[in-house]
Amino acid sequence: MDTSPLIVEKDMSIQELSHTIVEADRHHLSNGFIIADQGQYLGMGTGHDLVREITQMQISAARYANPLTLLPGNEPINEQIALLLQGGAEFFACYCDLDHFKPFNDVFGYHSGDNVIQLTGKILSNVCDSDHDFIGHIGGDDFIILFQSADWEARCQSALDRFANDILEFFSAEDRVREGYIAKDRHGEEVFYPLTSLSIGVVQVEPCKQASHHKISAAAAEAKKQAKGIPATACLLIVVPSAHEMRAMDEACFNDSAITRDWSSRP
Repeated sequence: MDTSPLIVEKDMSIQELSHTIVEADRHHLSNGFIIADQGQYLGMGTGHDLVREITQMQISAARYANPLTLLPGNEPINEQIALLLQGGAEFFACYCDLDHFKPFNDVFGYHSGDNVIQLTGKILSNVCDSDHDFIGHIGGDDFIILFQSADWEARCQSALDRFANDILEFFSAEDRVREGYIAKDRHGEEVFYPLTSLSIGVVQVEPCKQASHHKISAAAAEAKKQAKGIPATACLLIVVPSAHEMRAMDEACFNDSAITRDWSSRP
């Protein structure tokens, strides 16, 4: 009989449970662990159960992963948003998008474009805490992060700073000085295009079970649209939806105090 059993709460994530078992005594992997709800016994779990669940998650992630970045695609993104909403969690939905990417892709080629997308995915992944945050690749140059980290603002700023610095490697010294490049458009006329930059639109979602991943995604997309309207690299936090947005989503799911963050980090 185990006199010091491993007890975990039912809302512990698979990642947290895995870390807990790895750091605990080895016998817990074979003996199993107790699952509780605020200290009340619910049932037992085994190491085999955990391994099976992790394997299933890996299979699902691989099935829906974006082939370019290998990040979770739309299906896992929707599932994660629904899971957070169902659990009554507070989180920040961050829609990340590249500005002036299409002309860059047209001028420098799809290979360079793919490299920029991979760079973006790497930067965004590095600012996430894998124990608390989730990152997905919606497609193209669109990404989404679901932050539960308390320092999410600093993580957004870090992503903006890193991107503004690393993207310069794709441009010539002359382009860097003038903060853009000149290329011919589809009509054969020379046009000045700004350097590719990163915008992040953020929506704060408070505990709410009435919303859906559709509404959260729509609100984050609207935040991203407004963030893209800010010059240079910027992040905009929207916590009060417009009247039109209010009709489309549940007001109770969003913070009712208006706060806006406008960060510019062009070096």
